[in-house]
Amino acid sequence: MFEEHKLHLIEFTDKVSEIIDGVVDTSWKQLSACEHTVMNNHNLDSIETLMEFLASTGDFLDKEQTIALAIDQDGKYYASDGATGYWTESRILAGVDEKQQEVIELPHIAQKVYFLFIERLTDPIEVRETGKSITHIAVAIDIDSLKDQMSVQGFGENCYSYIINKDGRRLYQYTYANNFIGGYNILKSIEEYPIINGGTYEDLRRVFQDGESIALEFEYTDEVTGQTSNWFVANSAIRSANWEVLLFVPTNVLGANTNQLMKQTLRYFLVAAVGVIFLFGTMIFVIVQGKSDKKMMAQQKKANEKLTAALEQAKSASRAKSEFLSYMSHDIRTPINGIMGMTEIALRNIGNKERVLDCLCKIQNSSRHLLNLINDVLNMSRIESGKTEVGHAPFDLRICLANCASIIDGQLVDRELLLIREFEEMEHPLVIGDELHLRQILINILGNAVKFTPDGGKIFLRAKEICHENDKIKVHFEIEDTGIGMKPDFLPRLFEPFSQENAGSRTTYKGTGLGMAITKQFTELMGGTIQVESEPNVGTKFVIELPMDIDLEAKEEETEHTVHIELDGMKVLLVEDNELNLEIAQELLEEQNIIVTTAENGQIAVDLFENSPAGTFDVILMDIMMPVMDGVTAAKTIRGLDRPDAKTIPILAMTANAYDEDVKKTKEAGMNAHITKPVNQNLLIKTLGNYYSKRKTVLVEYLDNKGEKGE
Repeated sequence: MFEEHKLHLIEFTDKVSEIIDGVVDTSWKQLSACEHTVMNNHNLDSIETLMEFLASTGDFLDKEQTIALAIDQDGKYYASDGATGYWTESRILAGVDEKQQEVIELPHIAQKVYFLFIERLTDPIEVRETGKSITHIAVAIDIDSLKDQMSVQGFGENCYSYIINKDGRRLYQYTYANNFIGGYNILKSIEEYPIINGGTYEDLRRVFQDGESIALEFEYTDEVTGQTSNWFVANSAIRSANWEVLLFVPTNVLGANTNQLMKQTLRYFLVAAVGVIFLFGTMIFVIVQGKSDKKMMAQQKKANEKLTAALEQAKSASRAKSEFLSYMSHDIRTPINGIMGMTEIALRNIGNKERVLDCLCKIQNSSRHLLNLINDVLNMSRIESGKTEVGHAPFDLRICLANCASIIDGQLVDRELLLIREFEEMEHPLVIGDELHLRQILINILGNAVKFTPDGGKIFLRAKEICHENDKIKVHFEIEDTGIGMKPDFLPRLFEPFSQENAGSRTTYKGTGLGMAITKQFTELMGGTIQVESEPNVGTKFVIELPMDIDLEAKEEETEHTVHIELDGMKVLLVEDNELNLEIAQELLEEQNIIVTTAENGQIAVDLFENSPAGTFDVILMDIMMPVMDGVTAAKTIRGLDRPDAKTIPILAMTANAYDEDVKKTKEAGMNAHITKPVNQNLLIKTLGNYYSKRKTVLVEYLDNKGEKGE
């Protein structure tokens, strides 16, 4: 009987140790995840940032039973539950081992015991606010959350579990009564009780060191009542932690004799027979319900697949959005540099009208490019698709190249660099394609040439048409510089995101390493190719070839006639709360001899209109986002006034709100048209002309300063 009980108890003890082994293994993995996150996040500016990081570990830790900890060089700890304090277990922090596991109590949580898994950081991370470095990170698991797994409740409430180290020191005990075997060292405590079966206490100590298991039966005397009873104790190694589990069970629970076992067996088979009958009935029910269940499972599977697909789609959109916004943050700086450079030149040459006019034209070109980039950032429908769409609109290659060159000219204001343009005459300069992305490609490479070419160097921008077939052409672009060049082993990684040859390039040249990745992506999206040749201290040459459609309709519309609209005497109520925007709009209107009345918000506009006789205003230009009363409310209020012209006066929205839903709102409010900011003057005048009954139209023949047809 003893051997049977022994094997039975050892089997249960092994199960408990396996459970704890699993907890230990999982905890080290969780700590590794925390350590990886910390080592990849060196931006700990403040304690608030550190606490936010610790709180975020809830994404992969069970916050109900696990606490993440960061400990600094002075022993102060910060916990993921928001608590702080000073570490009392100094021996752990002073330990020579890089990784340690202990059973402890946390200072800020009373009467709770935790498994602690702690690691010393090889590279401590400084919290800049305090000047102190985080030296250790740890995770603590609430042992009470494992009670049900560690106990063997089939033995009743007299089964006691202990976790001890190899020397017998008690780390944790789970007992139903507080008067069972206690003391600092459990092995020494049980040596007071005589052994009945199974071996000696020396055997127990030996198997501890050998990693084996044993079960002993001993006579236990209750210190309070003086009563004696026989107990079993069995051990099992927690191999991942170098600890031991001890399980104590009364002999009478395991079974004192064969008669008791026979009675228990008969009861078991009687219950089992009833169970078999019940199971048979259940099986019949399951068979009947099987088809219905399968259908339900199929529906559930289909729903899960849809949810998984939706999750992946959301992740794809999020990735695309993050990449696109990163791209734009890099590219927006280039036209801004051009604007600032040309503004500086204009201010230094304020008396030279021709030079100032040239600067203003280049500022305008850079501004248009910047606006296109910003429009792309705001166009969320393109981002939601998970890819950047390729444009297909008519444009003039010659003008595009000239605009790119003028943007780069703005960057050469304080540099001694020469930009040499070598454009061969093109048979088909009017094409259909993606002008925005073409400009980004050329400006990215030209911008890098400016950054990486020392003063005294040269930059060449070349373009020519190399192929014409079936209403399509291929255009060959070259950008060559005499700059610092690149090593051959770096060239294969040139087009990878964030790739830079030297670690200091991001600081020295103010770049993110995204420009070339953007360039390659856009080139391939447009169906083109890009190649690079480079030699250190000699220079770099990029060759881009892009296919484009010929704009056949442009040949049939080469007339230089356009319509000029005269709006002399037109009376406009201009509603705008921003002082600078008001000044710009008023200047544009008064240049056309328009009589302008201004209002700072929608309420003032409503009052002015309501208190003025019919015919005072020909058109209302209405901003949307304003204090006191917004433009949409103002338009609805005017339309609702009890006077005939309230229903007929043209109200034109002039706003930075450019989405389709914004246009829909203004139309629903009774507005006649929607003009977006920044305002295109030609479009504004043309739109006003559509609503002015006294306008004069004159056919004129002119070209603007870029060679484009006027509007």
